[in-house]
Amino acid sequence: MGLDYTAGVERPADILAAPSGAAPAPPRRPHLLEPFPASVVLALIFTAGGLVELLTRAGVPVGYREDGAALIVLTVLSGLTLGLLWWSPLVSLAAAVVLLCGQAAAGYEFTVAAVGVVVVASFATVAFDHWKRAVAAGFVVVAGVIFVLLELPSVPWQAALGTWASLSVIWVVGVVIRIYRGSIERAERRAALFAADREVRAREAVAEERARMARELHDSVGHALNVVVLHAGAAQRIIDKKPELAREALDSIETAGRQALGDIERMLGILRAPEEEACCDVTPGMGQLQTLCDQVREAGLPVELIVEGEARPLPASLDLTAYRIVQESLTNTLKHAGKTRATVSVRYEETSLALEVLDEGRGVTPATAGGGRGLLGMRERVATFRGELEAGPRPEGGFGVRARLPLAVADGPK
Repeated sequence: MGLDYTAGVERPADILAAPSGAAPAPPRRPHLLEPFPASVVLALIFTAGGLVELLTRAGVPVGYREDGAALIVLTVLSGLTLGLLWWSPLVSLAAAVVLLCGQAAAGYEFTVAAVGVVVVASFATVAFDHWKRAVAAGFVVVAGVIFVLLELPSVPWQAALGTWASLSVIWVVGVVIRIYRGSIERAERRAALFAADREVRAREAVAEERARMARELHDSVGHALNVVVLHAGAAQRIIDKKPELAREALDSIETAGRQALGDIERMLGILRAPEEEACCDVTPGMGQLQTLCDQVREAGLPVELIVEGEARPLPASLDLTAYRIVQESLTNTLKHAGKTRATVSVRYEETSLALEVLDEGRGVTPATAGGGRGLLGMRERVATFRGELEAGPRPEGGFGVRARLPLAVADGPK
């Protein structure tokens, strides 16, 4: 019951109430647009209008009863029925129709204010009340109109048709507004659900990736430290008898230590990043670059992959970083460059790995590429390996990303 501005539609705030955070409350309407104040104001306006009408209208047409106290009471009660709109528009409408029929049954010329009350209550019921009560309101109005027309002394068919057409127009407008409100509220509900789902998925992804990094840290760094311990023990035992073998063990210790240090620094850099950026998948690498390009093609961006030089195995951290640079560049092209094509060039040089991702699009700026976070993430990854990164609009049009990752420090930053 009650005048419901969201009738028939579940409210996003009710659906999304969860420990992860409730949806922001919709902006509050002005006080006079709340159901109760609006109902009271309408009741006072139509009551006053009905009294003014009775005091100012001329003589009564032939066949009608002279205005009297009963008509004044019926008119006042008819206006006051709008005060029930906040509680139940259908009850308000039914009361208004009954009072209008009472005026006609008593032989009075019904007031325009009483008809206006029926029109307003009909509109409120159709536009804001539950759809079942809106259907019931249709039968109430039809029955009331038929009763009034039969009770009047004489009704020209033009007047009857005009009354019916006016009520039909009001009814159609109410239905259109109801449908429009329903579509907007359903869209808001879907948007709120999608936002909540994205937030939940983001939190789950962050937790999952951090757990995965913890496992990686345990496996890679733990393995490297075991190697260090074993080689250090062996070197200590043979350093006097076989110094050459001890030197080899020390070289292995240095290599394993650098690799462990590089992995630790890389992971700590990711963990220090904001939550939405703290996501790292250590599985992809340059070996999956062709698959990445195929996926981007399927998404609608023609991509040409060019590989120069002899491909060779890369350290896990550098392999992942190179893959992520290409992935982020292609993602930015998909999001911002419009209808275009892209070229990915990979060049294996003697001491470095060179990457180049070029597109021919409308020229996204660094600030709009991934909201600035994508390029920042690439710069941080490249800086970890003391590499170089250039990203920006190309003079001939489009956007370009060029990176160079030294292989000499690929075992880990010093």
